[in-house]
Parts: sequence; structure tokens; C-alpha cells
Amino acid sequence: MRNARTIAAALVIAGVAAGTAADRLPETRPLSRGGYLVLQADLHVHSFLGDGTLWPWDLALEARRHGLDAIAITNHNQILAARLGRWLAPRLGGALVVAGEEITAPRYHLIAVGIDRTIGWREGPARAIEEVHARGGAAIAAHPTRFFWPGWDDAALRSLDGAEVCHPLTYYQGPEHLRVFFSRFKSENPGGAAIGSSDWHVFGSLGLCRTFVFAHEASERGLVEAVRSGRTVAYDVKGVPHGDAALVALLGTPPAPPIEPPAQAFLALAGRICALAGMAGLCLFRSSRRS
Repeated sequence: MRNARTIAAALVIAGVAAGTAADRLPETRPLSRGGYLVLQADLHVHSFLGDGTLWPWDLALEARRHGLDAIAITNHNQILAARLGRWLAPRLGGALVVAGEEITAPRYHLIAVGIDRTIGWREGPARAIEEVHARGGAAIAAHPTRFFWPGWDDAALRSLDGAEVCHPLTYYQGPEHLRVFFSRFKSENPGGAAIGSSDWHVFGSLGLCRTFVFAHEASERGLVEAVRSGRTVAYDVKGVPHGDAALVALLGTPPAPPIEPPAQAFLALAGRICALAGMAGLCLFRSSRRS
């Protein structure tokens, strides 16, 4: 029995060691197109210390694994985690973290990126957007499905910087609702930005929907300026590009997310199997000993 427990413990240690060895961040650099840095960004992400499951610094590292150059941490009606992630990410080698908030009101959800303090949710969207701009941020309509359409009047649409045209909801609801809203938004604000976001909380894939941001510099300031200027491209669930036609042509075929090398993938899988088998063995033989 003692030998069996020793073997189980060794499997756990081997699993941890293999997982650590396999956990190598891919080398990523922003694309360069037409004098711009093209940042692959997910501007609607939730983290722990809020309503997501990963710590902010873990999100920044996970973003690198998914080929993202930048993320915006946007917990509901608070920015504590976002500010923490923004401070820690560059010290850990993670993706650029932009501080943000999902302003969550009964009739609209608004993503604010590039802010330092929370924005109140009790005002209407036009007033909330005004406050976002006053604090140097950019304002993006979050998952504007049919339910939220009545909350967006023309004045709010005219001052809005961008709208999500790709969101995981569209994988099973279809893209029509977001396309209709985006068309209405563009009729009021022709220079508005097209946004793709994962709205990541627990499940799904970070960067499943992403935004290609044509920035002058790889910084929070550069990203916010680009969004407010409408220099973005996003592909919807049908693969249709949205954004300025010249930028779509400049981007060309969007790059595929990085693929994990086979040896690294095998090592990670072996580590999981060893760790799970070892933990099961420790639990089983511990129970046997007590009985």
C-alpha cells in the first residue's frame, strides 16, 4: 500500500513538472501594415475579483497563448481587477492589459476601455458615453442584441465609438441582430469602429472573436485612440469583414491563432494524465488505508 501511494505521489509530481515544462508562451509580435501596428485585441474580457474565473495576470498570459496582443478586462461596474492586471501584466510578460469596465444597466451594456475610475450605470447611455470620453476612454456597445435595441437612442449612437459585430452569442443565434444594430450605428456614426469580442467569463475561448486594431503604438493610449478613430476590422461569425474597406484590404487574410507544437502538446497532455492518475491514486489508497 505504501508503494502504491509513493507511485501516486510521484505521478502527481511528474504531472506538475511536465505541465510546467510545456507551459511556454509563444513569441508574438504585432503585425505591421501600412505604417500601423495591427494589434489583435479582445476588448471584452472578465476576470476573477469580478465575474470571471482567472486572475487578471493569468488572463494576460492566456491571451499570449491565443495570439492576442491586447485585452481589456471589463468586469461589471468595477475596474479593480483591470487596474491590477494592467500593472502586473508587463512585469510577467503577458499581453497588454487595458483597464476597462462593462457598464451594466437594465436596458444597455456599454464597454468602457482606457479609464481609471468606474462610470456610473444609473445614467442613460449618452451620458455614460460622455463620462467615458471625459476620462479619456473609448465606448463600445456590448452584445447589442434585439433586447437592448430600445435602450440606444440616436444621440447615444452618434457619440458611441464602436459596437460589437462579432460575439460568441452569434455562433448559435446567428449574426443578424448584431449586423442590424451595427448598420444603424454606422448610419448615425459612419466612422464608428467594428469590434469583435469574446465576452470571456469561464468557458469558451479567449479571443474567439477578436478585433484587429490599427494603432500608432502598442499601448493603452494607442489602442484607445485607434478605436475612437474607427481604425478597426472585425470578422463576424460568417467570416464577413466589417470596418473601413481600405483597412480590410490592408489587413489581407487575417492571421490564424498560434498552433501549439506537437511535442509541447504531448507533454501537456501527458502532464494532465499523470497528475489526474496520481491524484486519483492518492485518494483511493488513502481511503483504503482508513478502511
